[in-house]
Amino acid sequence: MKHSPFPLNVFGGPDAVKDFLNPDCNPPLPLVEIPRRLNPFARDGIRIFAKLMNFLPLANVKSLPAYNMLLEKEGGAGGLGGIHSLIENSSGNTVFSLAVIGRLFGIPQTKAIVSHEVTWGKLQMLRFFGTEIMVNEEPICPDPGDKESGIYKAKQIGKERGWFNPGQYDNEANPRAHERWTGPQIWEQTEGKITVFCAGLGTTGTMVGTGGYLKGKSSKIIRVGVARQPNNPVPGVRTPNLLREIAFDWKQATDHLEDVGTKESFEKSLELCRGGIVAGPSAGFALQGLLQFLSKQKEQDKLDSMKNEDGEVVAVFICPDSPFPYIDEYFEYLDASHFPNIEHEELLINKSGEKKKSKHENKTTRTEFEVDPLDAYALAYPVSPKEAWVQLKDRGGVAPRKGISIIDVRPYNEFIHFHLPGSERMDSHDITDNLSKLSKKWKDRKVFLVCAMGIRTRVVAEFLREKGVEAYSIKGGAAEWSALNLPRWRPNICNVQDKDRGGSV
Repeated sequence: MKHSPFPLNVFGGPDAVKDFLNPDCNPPLPLVEIPRRLNPFARDGIRIFAKLMNFLPLANVKSLPAYNMLLEKEGGAGGLGGIHSLIENSSGNTVFSLAVIGRLFGIPQTKAIVSHEVTWGKLQMLRFFGTEIMVNEEPICPDPGDKESGIYKAKQIGKERGWFNPGQYDNEANPRAHERWTGPQIWEQTEGKITVFCAGLGTTGTMVGTGGYLKGKSSKIIRVGVARQPNNPVPGVRTPNLLREIAFDWKQATDHLEDVGTKESFEKSLELCRGGIVAGPSAGFALQGLLQFLSKQKEQDKLDSMKNEDGEVVAVFICPDSPFPYIDEYFEYLDASHFPNIEHEELLINKSGEKKKSKHENKTTRTEFEVDPLDAYALAYPVSPKEAWVQLKDRGGVAPRKGISIIDVRPYNEFIHFHLPGSERMDSHDITDNLSKLSKKWKDRKVFLVCAMGIRTRVVAEFLREKGVEAYSIKGGAAEWSALNLPRWRPNICNVQDKDRGGSV
């Protein structure tokens, strides 16, 4: 591994910023052992280290492949001469990193193809970094070969004169970045004593590159890949079905596969942050996957066989970025018990200068309005789950019982991907802003509310009950409903693709 030509971490001269962004010119990124209170296996001789990729100059792991894709293109056939624009299908870290780094390679313009479902916050971030944006109405359950997909369109535009599509999903320079930098750093920092490597699976470049390098140094190293549980949002990582779209041979680079959901990812991230390791939800995601793997090994009495010559298991997991871009999501996916109360919140002034009531999210979150998904299903539908699946397949729908309303408060893009049969989508603020009108509409009905994790709907149910509506929040939300494989409507194209891939709807 090369060591920095700038030992005092000072960069000067006409290429100062380019040198600053060059991993060869920087010291190794921090490798920090997590506190013992966050390591349930400390007494078993297991040490767990966080590799802080958010200490890269652009504060995210995707900046490494972004830099390397341009570096290899510059040194390859044709180079970067004549290229005036980059084009990439991305709405986050990859494309904003390309925009910044591209300017330093002499490419003034970067355009992002983003899904029409992208959040406004992400769009603002891209605009902040000077990225031009083209919104694409992505097909539901897109395939890279679909001519309407952003990946396909980016490739086509990238073939035009003066344009270049780096293509993070199939460009081998992506995993080679981690083979060149991340893997050697971890090997040197652990003095070759690492025994377990763990990373979340998104484009899989980190696992393929780093895992491949480490396995080449020692065949005893176990590589743990972590996939996202279906219908459990976590930034930057994919479900097993979505991983089928990735061109890299991530399965060959993965010895064990774990799956992790939304709540655990955000909880572990919160614990890391409060323990002094400020890392985002994808870091919590990787840590949770690692802990699950270690727990299984302990149950099977395999920990001793994993130890190095010092009698220790040295495990390293990847922290891709910081929590700051996702702050609102922590309050969306974790309940109020995770956060301190705000004293005298009623005194806060909103933008219009008027005194405001306490936020809905901080209202008392009593649980007597919650109902388990299995109980909710039995109350809401007149047929068994098995029969409902048949009706969804043959007739396209299942109607709730008379006098039942099922209201889904998730964003439209999540609702259209799948939803409870016969449910109606409404924004939660539309419900709380129109309580009087809706309380009359739902006066003689049972109303079942569903959101992503069952957090927001507990509050909405309480507001409705104060207006006399018999409202219930489905515990665990859409994620738990899906985990129990209860009936849900999906577009036909998604069902066909999942069947072809061997997945379940």
